[in-house]
Amino acid sequence: MRPFEDALKQQGVSPPLPDGGSPPPPGSSPPPPPPPTAAAASMEEALRRERWYHGKMSRHDAEQLLQEDGDFLVRESMTSRGQYVLTGLQQQHGKHLLLVDPHGVVRTKDRRFDSVSHLIGYHRDNQLPIISAGSELSLKQPVERQT
Repeated sequence: MRPFEDALKQQGVSPPLPDGGSPPPPGSSPPPPPPPTAAAASMEEALRRERWYHGKMSRHDAEQLLQEDGDFLVRESMTSRGQYVLTGLQQQHGKHLLLVDPHGVVRTKDRRFDSVSHLIGYHRDNQLPIISAGSELSLKQPVERQT
């Protein structure tokens, strides 16, 4: 706690919430998550046009679709709303790389991209592996979703 909030608590007053709202009444359910931003909706719309994008999918289900080293797909995380994951097979091990940072920027360790499609195209066209947390993932064959 910070001194301001501590003083309010001692006086029996609830500290203000970071968004300026008031706390929910005791026993009530939390407010619904905010609607997706225009940027997030636009990203989702663009991804739906890509054959390698599979929508919401678990890690396990995604790994089941990978057959050979270099196979890859992009999926929406089941646990983090609006987060996109690149899932690929490298040395017969499934790799899962988050593609969007906490600020909504599509990036790898050392480069920013305009979109997830741009990131995938850049690495495929230039035959450059994506390096993350000491491992490499080469994008060779997209796993296309079934329509």
